[in-house]
Amino acid sequence: EIGLQGLCVIPEDIAAMPSRAAGVALACALALLWGVRGTAASAAGAAKAAQSFPCRSAPWRAVCSGRGVCNGTNCTCEGARLGAFCERPMQPLSTVCEPLLRRTHATGRADDVRPDEIDIVMAIGDSMTAGYNVVNPSGVEFRGWGFSSGVEPTANTLGTFIQAYNPGLIGGAKGSRRPSQAPGQNATVCPPIDFDICGLNAAVDGARVGWLTEQVDWLSQRLDALAPGKWKDEWKLLTILSGLDDIVFGPTNNATKHPPTDVRVVEAQFDAVLERLHAGFPKLLVNILALPDRLEPNVTIATASCRIFKNVTESLGIHWTDLGLWHSSVLEYNQMLVRLVQRWQAKTCTPGNCTMAVALRLPMLETNIGLSELDTQDCFHPNLRLAEGMAIDIWNEMLEGPPQSPPGLHWQRPARCLQPQHRFTVPDPSLALLESAVLRTEIVV
Repeated sequence: EIGLQGLCVIPEDIAAMPSRAAGVALACALALLWGVRGTAASAAGAAKAAQSFPCRSAPWRAVCSGRGVCNGTNCTCEGARLGAFCERPMQPLSTVCEPLLRRTHATGRADDVRPDEIDIVMAIGDSMTAGYNVVNPSGVEFRGWGFSSGVEPTANTLGTFIQAYNPGLIGGAKGSRRPSQAPGQNATVCPPIDFDICGLNAAVDGARVGWLTEQVDWLSQRLDALAPGKWKDEWKLLTILSGLDDIVFGPTNNATKHPPTDVRVVEAQFDAVLERLHAGFPKLLVNILALPDRLEPNVTIATASCRIFKNVTESLGIHWTDLGLWHSSVLEYNQMLVRLVQRWQAKTCTPGNCTMAVALRLPMLETNIGLSELDTQDCFHPNLRLAEGMAIDIWNEMLEGPPQSPPGLHWQRPARCLQPQHRFTVPDPSLALLESAVLRTEIVV
């Protein structure tokens, strides 16, 4: 008679996470027990509150499923979510956007590529690119949901956004796998048994920037197998997120009390990666992601679970750097990325020739990253909320350039539909960051 059961529905995304689902279920049970013992008047009051204030109607229901903002009576959902409580994922772009005919005439320049002309999607980087714990905190790489190249049907990624316009896309990652890093050692790139899972996502758990050349070589070998004889003639998108492991773990796993990798070393290593790409990967578009300058270092020890995780990794030989050095190092690395991208834009895309375009993307710049955006097991890796927000912002930047509004991830902004005039944008990184803390802050060396 009380009718509370209808409000106690666990959203699909929470149901997929056992620890969260159990907590919600327990809260629901307690609330329902209270409801059964309550008076008819209190039940009527609860029902009236639920009708008047649906997104604040019950203490056992996460406000807007943790994926939106409650505005009194309604949830304003994040771009990746739908539903009265933001409990459902967004619809695929293939169902909400008008289809586009592929162009019959193109200039062949990288700065004139429309994103539906991308035939191959690739990624290199570390565990964040590999999708570690992105769906739930189970110690698994959910590559099919990785922000850069996942193509699982339920995912919101660069891969699924491109695939909506180019169903024949090559390189998308599917499913999940266990990480291959052995504590204290460099991990190997995806082994043959997992080729179908990894697609062309060469990311390696724990990878420093210095490891990326091996990942590039692996991509070349896999491309020869997946698209023999034709991959060099097709447009390829490569997304790179790397450098954060150099900051939080330093240059090697085994050293203790070490600082982050020197920025001059990382810059030279990035140059070597781009040199190899330029020499061996014609018709290439490159997204390089700026590092998160508002990741609060102490969030990594904010909960008992995360403190235990950090202590366990230390005991296994994976040593963390001084938390107090993280923020200044991120700013220093981001300044380096501005120089790097400017240098390679001038080198690879000239008025006479442009076969490789390099762009700096900013989804994590001036974005506050805390417990709501991170995996609950280690308080370090992006959760699904952050990964989906990153994918949407990168996609929108690819179509329209950096947003004109203040920097930072725009949570409520949906993924844009591709329009005939859109091209892969190659903004000047110094202009894009002009109002950002990355250039306002002086680094004292």
